[in-house]
Amino acid sequence: MNPDLDRQPRQKPGRWPFAGDNALVRARKVAQMYRAALGAANPDMQQQCDDTATGFGETWVAPRQVTYTDDDWLKPADAADFLCVSTAALTMLRTRGRITGRWDEAKGMWRYRVADLRVAQGRRTRRKPGMVAQPAPHR
Repeated sequence: MNPDLDRQPRQKPGRWPFAGDNALVRARKVAQMYRAALGAANPDMQQQCDDTATGFGETWVAPRQVTYTDDDWLKPADAADFLCVSTAALTMLRTRGRITGRWDEAKGMWRYRVADLRVAQGRRTRRKPGMVAQPAPHR
């Protein structure tokens, strides 16, 4: 098992111990827990599963060490991976002004500065106590 998850303080049943995590981050942490258990029981099978997942483009499955400086500019896929969101969600964050990007004319794509992504990563939108999400009106 993942020792970091094993050492968490006990919560009420059904409560995720990391309040700021979105559904994608929670799913990835659960998958990493299972991956760690598989690696302890059968490292060869873990490697086969890692190879299969990365072969389908799910590179987040197998941990890799990546070092960025705050001044590095990332491609959309790398920036989305950095924030644990889809590239569509990354585009939405940019168009809504929550993150900034720079259009790279030579490459024909947006680039995102790591320092700006770190700021966005630190922001968590939370509802005020007692507020309930309202459904959108039908048109």
